[in-house]
Amino acid sequence: MTVVLDTHLRPSSYREALRADVLAGLTSTPKTLPPKWFYDQRGSELFDEITRLPEYYPTRTERAILERYATRVASLTGAETLVELGSGTSEKTRLLLTALRRAGTLTTFVPFDVDSNVLTDAGAEIARRYPGVQVHCGRR
Repeated sequence: MTVVLDTHLRPSSYREALRADVLAGLTSTPKTLPPKWFYDQRGSELFDEITRLPEYYPTRTERAILERYATRVASLTGAETLVELGSGTSEKTRLLLTALRRAGTLTTFVPFDVDSNVLTDAGAEIARRYPGVQVHCGRR
């Protein structure tokens, strides 16, 4: 099982970015804060719960599209590497990973997310379910 967590910013860069975002958000009208700052471990858990609510249709819609077209996408692309931005748990993506594995092309999965906890857990689960696939988790 190969899982690599690549952090693309220094810890001080996160503090600097948070400070800049808070300053900009508190001095703007209306007050704002980029949602990327909501995604610590608890924030990721809450979002995962939200995606399972009947009122939240995007996840169900994306899943339905992948269920219908994942095999075709895998066949047409022949992709060896799959990159997923805002991967979270990578639950829906497993449909495409499975199709790429069946097509015999998948070698590497690169999920990106802001929460290193969910990213590491999801990366380990992908590596367990898809032996031989290199998982390079990217944290921003």
